[in-house]
Amino acid sequence: MAVTLAALFAAGATLALITLLLPASRHADKIGLLAIVATAYLVSGLLCWRARQAPRWALPLVLAWGSTLIAAVAYFSGERPSPLICFYLWVFLYASYFMSRREAVAEVAYAGAAYAVLLALQPPKNGIVEWWLVVMGTLTVAAILTRVMRERVESLIARLYDTARTDPLTGLPNRRGFRELLDRELQRTRRAGACAAILVGDVDRFREVNDRAGHHVGDAALRRLADVFGEAKREIDVIARVDGEEFALILPQTDAQGGLLAAERLREAVQETFAHDEVPITISFGVACFPSHAHTSASLLRAADEALQLAKRSGGNRAAAHNPTALGAGAGRRDIESERFLALMLDLAEAVDLRFSGSARHSETVGRYAEMVARELELGEDRIARVRLAGMLHDIGKIGVPDSILRKQGPLTDDEFTVIKAHRSLGAQIIDHPSLADVSSWVGAHHERPDGRGYPSGCRGDQVPLEARIIAVVDAYEAMTSDRSYRNSIGHAAAREELARCAGSQFDERVVEALIAALGRDAEHADTPPAMHEPHGAAGLAAAPAAGRAAAPAEC
Repeated sequence: MAVTLAALFAAGATLALITLLLPASRHADKIGLLAIVATAYLVSGLLCWRARQAPRWALPLVLAWGSTLIAAVAYFSGERPSPLICFYLWVFLYASYFMSRREAVAEVAYAGAAYAVLLALQPPKNGIVEWWLVVMGTLTVAAILTRVMRERVESLIARLYDTARTDPLTGLPNRRGFRELLDRELQRTRRAGACAAILVGDVDRFREVNDRAGHHVGDAALRRLADVFGEAKREIDVIARVDGEEFALILPQTDAQGGLLAAERLREAVQETFAHDEVPITISFGVACFPSHAHTSASLLRAADEALQLAKRSGGNRAAAHNPTALGAGAGRRDIESERFLALMLDLAEAVDLRFSGSARHSETVGRYAEMVARELELGEDRIARVRLAGMLHDIGKIGVPDSILRKQGPLTDDEFTVIKAHRSLGAQIIDHPSLADVSSWVGAHHERPDGRGYPSGCRGDQVPLEARIIAVVDAYEAMTSDRSYRNSIGHAAAREELARCAGSQFDERVVEALIAALGRDAEHADTPPAMHEPHGAAGLAAAPAAGRAAAPAEC
């Protein structure tokens, strides 16, 4: 608001100068008007200089001072009170849009008092009362309109805010809304020194519902699931739909054992509700508890997701609590320091995603695609988990890339591209830890190419680790199929064609074939229609700025 007021003071001073220069101003008190102009410009400069430090209480006082100066403009104009005072006061009244109701009323009242004093000092021909009523009536109507406009805009913003955080199918909070609710609940839980559990549930074999009964039946099933959870949960619990067939719940004042019992209760309710459907639906749950399993919302969600994967691997239709020993695939004594370091790195990777695109899904999606490819290539479970982790951490080095480069709309200069390329080595350095030595090497090599035209070392063929080749392919695919601030998605079909075209040169042929095969079996993408955007082609992708250029095919 301080900057707005500064602009209005400058505008008022400029209008006063215009008044001074008009032919009708020959009888004006030029010294008085020049003093007002100088004062207004001085206040404008001070407001700009101290915009960030200006206290809230100072702004209404400054606005009142501006009204006083404007009234003085009319007084020193050498004529009867000028009708321009209506415009002058309206300019400053506009700033009341940014004020509270009480402050706006006070400003209008002050303007009325100042104008009354002016009229008393220099009475107009038609009478003081008539002039005052006309001008103050105009200001009052303007103030009401300003207030109504503000309330309507705030209502619209609130509705848009709610829409951005609500799942349109079920009416539940979406992933963004859930994260905000979880952050608030963890803050409250920390202050109270209590505990809280979260459940992450994923419908088992949901693809069969869509394939056998149709997507409309699948949508209806998701709405019924939301109703089942709503009836079975406690009043204080929160439920959200965080992904396609994935739901999550926040259970305040609940420990891990209580969370597991709640998950079992919900699982049984789902099984009973859908037992007689054409395609019976079951659900698996992962349970994690604050503070015993994790200390931040991001790490708590990861812990619950890991427990969910354990439940899935055990056959589904069951609930599993977070168990680092079981998840460690035979790991011995827990390495607390390594776990904390990994949690910190994952939180940092999520922060980088939020900074770049406003979404925490890019690296998460790359990790999921990397896992799909690793399974298609029949790598071991331990190796699959490490590849997924590398996909989630592959862009962590972008923390050192300026926003001006990441968000640049046009082509990058050579110097800017050099900065972009440095994110690879910086990422490898950031995660350089004994527990992540393999992941660090893959992140450092994920911009190498089979044809030797990559960077930094120009390795070719099998000299590039398979895991790094996997990350290169899935990172490019995610970049091409995501909308960014500087370009639109080219669609899944066009992205697959682009990968196939560049297989053998920019991308590993076996990895490309594995990704396309895995996507063909994945319901979410196999049934996704091509995006409604014109394909950019290789040249368009080569011109894509920042991260999109770094990941997407350029010249095969």
